[in-house]
Amino acid sequence: MIKPYFLLMFSLFFSVSIMAETHTFRLSDFYAGDSIARLEGKSSSVDIAIPLSAISDISKASLRIEIVSSQALVEKRSQMYVRFNNATIGQIAYSPNQPTIISTIDIPSQLWREGFNNLTLAVSQHYAMQCVNGSAPELWSEVNLYTSSLTVDADIDVDNFGIKDLSGFFSAGIGGQRSVQLLTAEDADSEIIEKTLPLVAQALALRNQYQPLSIMHTPIPQGYVLPKVTQQDEEFWSENRIGAYEKTAWYLAEDKTREVHVLVGNKQALSPVLSDAVVNEINGPFLKVQRTEAFVAVDKTWVPASYRLIVSGNNNDEVFDAAKALSVMDDALNPGARTIVRSQTQMDAVALQQTAALQPGESYTFSDIGVSSDQFVDEGRFEKNVSLTLPADFFVPENASVEFLLDFGYGAGIGPGSSMNVNVNGELVHGLYLGDVNGESFRDYQLKIPARFFKGGTNSVSFIITMRPPVAGLACNDVESSHLLFQFNNSSSIHLPQAGHVAVQPDLGLFGDTGYPLARFNSAPKSQIFIPSNDYLNSALTLAGKLAQVAKIPLLNLSITKDANEDKGSLIVLGSPETLNSFEQDSFVTAIGNTKRWPYRAQNMLYNRVRDFSNDKSYRQMLIEGTTVQESDLGDNAVFVAQRHPNGTNSDTLFLLVAQTPEKLAARVDDLISLSLWGQMAGDFFVWNDNESPLLVMQVNDKYEMGEPDDVLLTLRLWLSNNPWYWLVTFMVLVFFVSLLIYLLLRRRNKRAQDSW
Repeated sequence: MIKPYFLLMFSLFFSVSIMAETHTFRLSDFYAGDSIARLEGKSSSVDIAIPLSAISDISKASLRIEIVSSQALVEKRSQMYVRFNNATIGQIAYSPNQPTIISTIDIPSQLWREGFNNLTLAVSQHYAMQCVNGSAPELWSEVNLYTSSLTVDADIDVDNFGIKDLSGFFSAGIGGQRSVQLLTAEDADSEIIEKTLPLVAQALALRNQYQPLSIMHTPIPQGYVLPKVTQQDEEFWSENRIGAYEKTAWYLAEDKTREVHVLVGNKQALSPVLSDAVVNEINGPFLKVQRTEAFVAVDKTWVPASYRLIVSGNNNDEVFDAAKALSVMDDALNPGARTIVRSQTQMDAVALQQTAALQPGESYTFSDIGVSSDQFVDEGRFEKNVSLTLPADFFVPENASVEFLLDFGYGAGIGPGSSMNVNVNGELVHGLYLGDVNGESFRDYQLKIPARFFKGGTNSVSFIITMRPPVAGLACNDVESSHLLFQFNNSSSIHLPQAGHVAVQPDLGLFGDTGYPLARFNSAPKSQIFIPSNDYLNSALTLAGKLAQVAKIPLLNLSITKDANEDKGSLIVLGSPETLNSFEQDSFVTAIGNTKRWPYRAQNMLYNRVRDFSNDKSYRQMLIEGTTVQESDLGDNAVFVAQRHPNGTNSDTLFLLVAQTPEKLAARVDDLISLSLWGQMAGDFFVWNDNESPLLVMQVNDKYEMGEPDDVLLTLRLWLSNNPWYWLVTFMVLVFFVSLLIYLLLRRRNKRAQDSW
C-alpha cells in the first residue's frame, strides 16, 4: 500500500512543480526615477514598489544588488539595510577596501502579499567614528538598479476560478499576462471582427493598467478535430472519450495552460467548441470563465487543462453588449463564473471618456481624486505626488490660473533649510520657507498657478518637503530630529478654470499620452484603424488595447475596418509600402510606398540655416521644406507619421503606421507599446526598430488646430490670448478710431463756437 501512495504524492508534487515559472526582472523596471539610485548623507533610503498579481503565489525569490560606495566610509558603522514590507531581510556592510559590492539576498515567501510590495534600500553612512557632518559630500553610495535584479518562482494559485480572477491574470504585477489569444469562428461576421474584437482587446488591456498587452487573433479550426492515434480510431475514440475531448481546449495551437484565452462569437458560432451545457446557458449578453479539463488517455496528456473566457450572446449585438460590460465591470463584484447582462446605462462613448478626466470649471478635493492624507516624520526630503488628469484638448487663455487651496501644517522645533516647494510637471512654481520654530498650521492656503504649466492628459503636481533639525551651535553636538513633523491633508482642494476643447495637431506626443484625437473629452467622433487584410489584425488589436490604456477608458467609437473609403473621423492606416502604393499621398510631405518621399534632416537644417542668413525673425515653425524621392525598402524599421486628413472633416488627423511586412509590423507594434518606447513618441514623424529608443523623431508637417469649442466668447479669448499681436493691432485700431472721433467732435465743437462769434 505504500508504493501507490508514494507515486500519487510524487505525481502531485511533479504536477505542481511544472506549473512554477521563473521570472527575472531588473529593479529599474519597478522604479520611476533614474536607473542609478544615489543615497547621500548620514542616512538615506529609496523605496521600490513591486506589484504582485492576485493569482500568483511566490515560492522562491531573491535579490541581486550591485552597489558602489564611497571609499571614505568607515567600516562596521557604514552599511545598507534591505527591508521588504517593513521586515529587514538583509544587511550589507560597506568597506573602503571593497567599494564595489554584489550581494544576493533571499526574500522569504511569506512576506509577499497581493498588490504592491515595498522594497526599501536604506543606508547608514559615516566617515568617522564620531563628529560626523551628516551632509558631507563623501557620504554617498549608489545602487545600479538597471543591473540589479529580482528573480522569483511564481505559481498560479486560483481556487474556484471566477470572473473575479480575471484582474489577477491580466494584472500589471508579477504573474500577469503580457499576451492573450482571441479566438473567433473562421467565418466570423465582420461586425464581430470590426467592433467586438477591438472592444474585448481594450477590456483586457485596461486590466493590465500600464503594462503592454500583445493581442493575437486566431480562427477556430473547422472540420475533423479528433487527433490521429496509433490504435484503431474505433477502439480508441469511445463515446466517453469523445465527450471528454470535446470539453477541452483542443483548438489551441500551443499549450498555454498558464494563460487565459478568449472565445468571442455568438452562440451558433461557438457551439462547436462549447459543451451543450454551456451553450444552453447563453441567454443574452453572456460572460463566462472556465478551467477546461485536461484530456488524458493511455498515460499521455493529449490536451492540457487551460483557462478561458467566453464572450458570447444569441446574436452579434448581444456579443457586443457583453464586450461592453467586460470593458467597464469591476471583477471583484463578480465572484461567480458567469454573468448575463440584462441592461446597461450610461454606456455612451462621450460619457465614458469624460469620466477619465477632471471637468474644467469645477472644484475637487484631493480625496475626490483619490489622494490620501500623509504625515512625514524625521529629517530628510519627502515628496507628496498628486496626479491630475485633464482633458486631452484642455485649452485655456494665457491669463487663466489653476487655484489650489491647501491644508497642511508642520510641528515645532524645525530648523534652518526647512521648506516646501511645489513642482508642476517638473517645473518649480512655488516655494514656502518653513521658518516658524513654534510650527504653523495652514487652512485654505491659496496657491494660484498659471494654467500654461498644465497640459492635456496626466499632470504631476509634486509637493516636496524638506525638514531639517535646529542648529545646536556646538561642535560635534547634533540635535536629534525625531520630533520633526509635517502633515498634509487631503481636504485640500483644486479649482480648474473654464477651458475650451481645442488641440494643436499633428502631435504624436499627445497621441501617446492621451490617445487624442481618437479619445476626446467633448465628443466621440467615429475613429477607425484601417487594415488592408487580416494579416494586420493582430497589430490593430494590440494598438487598440494600448489606446484604451492611455485614454484610461474603453473607446466605444473605435473600430477596425478594411474599407479605406471612410473619410469621417480620425484614421490610423496600418500597412506596408506595397499596400500603400494605391493610397493617395500626393499632398503629404512624407509618402511611403515602393517609391518613398523622405524628409531628410539635412534638408531641414539647410532650410533653417537659410532662415538664419536671411535674418528671418518671424519665429515660424521649423518645418521640412525639401524632400528626397527614392526606391528602397524599410528593412527592420517601422515608420509612424501623423498629418492632416486630406478628406476628413473638422481637421481630422490621419496616421500612417508602416513596416515592410505584416510580420515585421506586428513585431514593431509590440516594441512601440512597450513602457520604454511609447513614452518617447513626439513630433509627427517617428522611426524605430527596437523597443529601446527611436531612430528619428521630427516635426515635418504644418500644424493646425482641431476641436469642438462650445463658447464663442471663450473661443475668441483663446484665439486672442494665443495671438497677442492681434491684441496690439486691435488696440491700435481702437485708439486710432477713438482719437479720430475725439478729433471730429472737437473740430465740430470748435466750428460751432466760431460760428457763434
